Amino acid sequence: MLPPRFLLLLFCSAATALRVPCLSRRELLLGAGVGLPLAAPPSATAKMPLSTDEQDRLDALSKFSRDTLPSTTLPSGVVVLDLYRGSGPEPRAGDLVYAHFKVWPRNFRSGTPADSSFLDTRPHEWRLGTPDERIRAGFDEGIVGMREDGWRRLIVPASLAYGSAGLTTQRGVALVEPDEPVFVDVILVDGGSGRCAEILRPAGVSEVGARRLKSISCVRGAP
Repeated sequence: MLPPRFLLLLFCSAATALRVPCLSRRELLLGAGVGLPLAAPPSATAKMPLSTDEQDRLDALSKFSRDTLPSTTLPSGVVVLDLYRGSGPEPRAGDLVYAHFKVWPRNFRSGTPADSSFLDTRPHEWRLGTPDERIRAGFDEGIVGMREDGWRRLIVPASLAYGSAGLTTQRGVALVEPDEPVFVDVILVDGGSGRCAEILRPAGVSEVGARRLKSISCVRGAP
């Protein structure tokens, strides 16, 4: 299982001070030696800018994934890069899944994300094979084949993301321009183990009540 601190490293805002170790290609692909230091929950962490060294390490990791890792291009045009191969269940079409994601319009970790599940303080849930307003068709397709706790990056053509409409704020500010491809970070938090459902959809809780429950990692006692 990816430790909660790993989720926080990947999805906390750049305003949170984290100390990030360098990861080798083998560590990224096999998940070996990823003993990352524990980060405090965002609400309890001092709001400090990343040091130059920390920013350089994150940028190097991002560049490594783009330029060095082998990628697979699906027939639809979605490009898949596996950074961390999970060891948990592999969901099938129709299964309820929970995942964290971040979407950028220009490149991985390029400025403020256009959308992020981290802002919800819980993974996004949907039925695999049934895209929704936030999990677009290309995102859903790119997640097929992942195992629980896997970390994957996707480059999604505009036609399978936000299309000719793009993505805008309620005030009309463009987050993703029309016909622009997007870059997606995704971690499959629950691919069939049921750990997110246990915490975020406990028995006896209404749909409205369940939607109010929060857990970044779906691990009891962790953020």
